[in-house]
Amino acid sequence: MPDHESPARAAPTPQQPTDGIDNLGDRAKLFDLSLDLLCIAGIEDGYFKQVNPSVTRVLGWSREELLSRPIHEFMHPDDRERTLQGRARLAEGIPVRNFENRYLCKDGSYRWLSWQSTIEPGGKTVFAIARDITERRQTDQIRLMIEKLESNRILAGGLAHDFNNLLTSLLLNLEMIGLSGPCTDHQKQHLQQAGEAAQAARLLIRQLLDLSHESMDWIKATNLTGLLEQILEQSVAGSPVKVRFSVDPKLWPAQIESERIGQVIHRLALNAREAMPAGGTLHLDALNMELESGQLPPLPAGPYVCLRLRDEGPGIPAEVLPKVFDPYFSTKPRGVQKGMGLGLTFCHVIVQKHQGLLTLDSSAGKGTTVSCYLPATPPWQNDMTDAAGI
Repeated sequence: MPDHESPARAAPTPQQPTDGIDNLGDRAKLFDLSLDLLCIAGIEDGYFKQVNPSVTRVLGWSREELLSRPIHEFMHPDDRERTLQGRARLAEGIPVRNFENRYLCKDGSYRWLSWQSTIEPGGKTVFAIARDITERRQTDQIRLMIEKLESNRILAGGLAHDFNNLLTSLLLNLEMIGLSGPCTDHQKQHLQQAGEAAQAARLLIRQLLDLSHESMDWIKATNLTGLLEQILEQSVAGSPVKVRFSVDPKLWPAQIESERIGQVIHRLALNAREAMPAGGTLHLDALNMELESGQLPPLPAGPYVCLRLRDEGPGIPAEVLPKVFDPYFSTKPRGVQKGMGLGLTFCHVIVQKHQGLLTLDSSAGKGTTVSCYLPATPPWQNDMTDAAGI
C-alpha cells in the first residue's frame, strides 16, 4: 500500500479541451496525417477548399493546382454526369456512400476513388473522404475475366475437336471435286472461295484449341527485340500507320514460346492499325520491370519484360471496355476476314499461359494502351543458376 494517496484529478469543465483534441492545430494534424484522401469543397462553386497531402500524393497535383480549377475538370469525362447527379443529391442533404469514380492524375492516367461525402443541413460546404481503389478494381476485373475464360475453356475444346472432324471432311471433298474432272472458270471461282472459307474456319479452330489447352510447349528464354521489330513492321505494311520503337537496349530475355507470342503481338498490332485507318503512330515501349509482391495482382514478385503498345485511335467507350476480353465479343461485323470475337481473348489466354498478364487501358478520344507482362530471365539470374551448378 502506498503511504499516501494521489490527489484526485479534477474533471474538465466544458470550457476545457480534453487532451487537446479540440485544438484547431491538432485537428489539422489529423487531417494531414490521414492516409485516406480528405477534402473540403464548396457545393455551389464546385471548387476544392482544402485537400490533405494524401490527395496530392495519389493524384500528383499540387495543392495549389487542385484548388485553382473546378473539381469537374479532374473527373473522368465518362463519370462527370453521374458525379454531378450525386452532388445534386448531396445538396439536398442526402449523404453519399461508396460512390466510385475516376480522377485525373497529373501524369495523364486515372485513379479510381471510392467516396463518402456529407454536408451539414442547410450548409454550403461538403466534407468528403476517399480511398484509392484502382488496384482493387483491376484485380476484380482480372478475376472476372479469368472466370469467364475458364467457363468457356472446356466448351471451346469440345467444339473445336468436333468442328475439326467436319472440316477435314469438307476440305477432302473440295479437293476431290477439283480432281474429278475439268471445271469451268465459274466453278473454279466458287471452289476457291469455299477453300478460303475453310482456311478461315481452320484458323478459328486453332483459336478454340488454344483456348482449351492447359499448357504451352517450347517455352524458352528469348530475345524479343528482333521479333518485335519484324512482326510490327509486317503488321502495319501497306497502311499509313507508322511504328515508333522505344526498346531498352539491355532488354531481358523473356520466357516465351516465340510463335504464340508473335501471334499475340501481331493481333494487337492489327487492332491498333484498324483503330487508325487514316494513319497515325503505333508506339511500342519494351522495358524491364522488377515487380514486388502485390504490385500487379495476380502476378507474383519477380523480373518481367513489359511490352506496351499504344495507338492514337478514337479509344474504347467506357461501356465496352469491360467486355473486350470476353470470348466471342466483337464490335466488328461477323464473317470471313471480319470479327470473330476471339482476338483479344486469344491474346489474353496465351499470355496467361506464359504466367504473364495482359491489361488494357483506354478512354474515348485518347487512344488505347495494351500492356503485356512476360516473365523474364535477367543476366544476373543466369549467373546465379550457373554458380549453383544447375
